[in-house]
Amino acid sequence: MSATLHERHGSLPSSTVFAEETHNSGLIALIFLVPVAVQLNFATTVPIAGIRVALGVGAAVMLGGAALAWDGFNYRFSPAGIEIRTLGFRLRSISAGDIREYTVAPWSMAGGYGIRGLGGKRAYVWGNTGVRIKTAAGEVFLGHSDPEKIVRDLDLITRNHEARADS
Repeated sequence: MSATLHERHGSLPSSTVFAEETHNSGLIALIFLVPVAVQLNFATTVPIAGIRVALGVGAAVMLGGAALAWDGFNYRFSPAGIEIRTLGFRLRSISAGDIREYTVAPWSMAGGYGIRGLGGKRAYVWGNTGVRIKTAAGEVFLGHSDPEKIVRDLDLITRNHEARADS
């Protein structure tokens, strides 16, 4: 199985999770909720059914964005690698052997928030700081308000992987 396929679709082997970090934004969730209230208000007062439906769909999409920002991204660190989850769903797994290097890095607001990127580059971010991880298949940016915690957890993963590889 290729590294790209494993990272995006394959689950990591079962192992003990030694750290969990969450990156969310209550502020962004509240910002999403303002248009939800406005759209629902108009949807109940506009007499045209098609417009009511369109406003309802728009409100549902914004409500989904608010839920994603509120729940945030949950990073689970184990000797096998990192699992990235939100709202109870696994978004991506990165095996320990695929991690090449990582560093604390800023994130520009111009890059957007939420799940970002195409191809071999992905970002999971609700703020302006995090850790950029280079993998065998590309780059992953994990947003976090205290990126040193992510680096500490990645240090444990890579040391464990190197120790297993040496034995």
